[in-house]
Amino acid sequence: MYKTLYGFLIWFILTLCCIYAFSLNTATAVFSDAIKNSLQASDMEVSCAAGSFILGFAGMQIPAGYLLDRYNARYIVSGGLLLFALGNMAASHASNIYIYSLANLVQGMGASFDFIAATILISQWFSPKMFPILTGLIETLAFTATGILHYFLVLQLKKYEWHQIYHYFSLYGFSLFILVLLIVKTPANHQFAKDISLRQSLACVCKNQQLWLCVIALATSFGVVLAYGGLWYLPIQHYYAVESGEASLIGGMIFFGMGMGTPLLAWFSNFMKSRKLVIHLSLVLGNMGLIMAIYFPHYLIDTYIIIKAITFLTGFLLSGATLFYTMISEMSPNSTKGVAFSITNISLYLFNTMMMLIPLLFITITSRQFFTYLWILPFSVMISILLLYFIRETYPK
Repeated sequence: MYKTLYGFLIWFILTLCCIYAFSLNTATAVFSDAIKNSLQASDMEVSCAAGSFILGFAGMQIPAGYLLDRYNARYIVSGGLLLFALGNMAASHASNIYIYSLANLVQGMGASFDFIAATILISQWFSPKMFPILTGLIETLAFTATGILHYFLVLQLKKYEWHQIYHYFSLYGFSLFILVLLIVKTPANHQFAKDISLRQSLACVCKNQQLWLCVIALATSFGVVLAYGGLWYLPIQHYYAVESGEASLIGGMIFFGMGMGTPLLAWFSNFMKSRKLVIHLSLVLGNMGLIMAIYFPHYLIDTYIIIKAITFLTGFLLSGATLFYTMISEMSPNSTKGVAFSITNISLYLFNTMMMLIPLLFITITSRQFFTYLWILPFSVMISILLLYFIRETYPK
């Protein structure tokens, strides 16, 4: 009982860390106008500064995973949080766009530890059946809290400068640093991978064909829904002349659906005793929803309720792709689990970024509307569905 309660306390603290990372990852979008005016920067410079967070985040994924495989999570996670909070502090004192970009890079490096640490510690403190549910709840709370926090930040920008808000973020980060240092730890009976080098860890992960199939399938499904919710819903709503407030609500519904669907579909996979079955059903039905979200005509019924419902269901169903994380956890040995998760995250972020750009390749002089280039989104999900036929079931027997 004590171990279970202590595990849930660690899970709660790591959830706070993930909310911290998710919020700062997209905070530049909220602060962009204020940063541009304050630092006298161009739109391109602010975009590059925002991208430096992703650069730091992606660049530290593999080192973070490897360190978590080899050493006590207490020191690795707290070190990442300290780096993150120092990045916040540097951003709060940034006097030009270059210092802000460097601060954002440091923040991304610190944030790279949070979600990997959460997945690894959940696998160490809880049974395999609890892994998909607890990781799903982290995503639910992170998505929800980030949305609420962004709305709160918009209001706070009317009273405070963005420098001050970053200062408050740094205080939150230092508080989490102390909390993690005092409470979070790897279970005492866990065997660390002491005699394996980074090169050996990478070699072990890279030669696992089943793992790579899961990584590619996750990227081509969940990476697509993230790209749609982050960007590609906008040209559709602009085409139908949906005003910006309603368009934002429609886009937000996909993340709300993802937050609701992740833990529920994880529970359903335990109930059905099959990861593959639930992933297959969710991807097929979710892809049908994505096709409708892109091509279904808008019917103006006061609040665009039909398209909002379709978008919510699309996010809900396609969130089943996160079960690939569970399959990767179940097929990976403890000695390389962190590196496996880090490669998974890099691949997901890389494909998500590519899906922000690839549709643009299909825009021509005679085909500039969304229905001539967004076909690539459901097409990519079909690749994920096909790959699923070659992946073996990992549900523990």
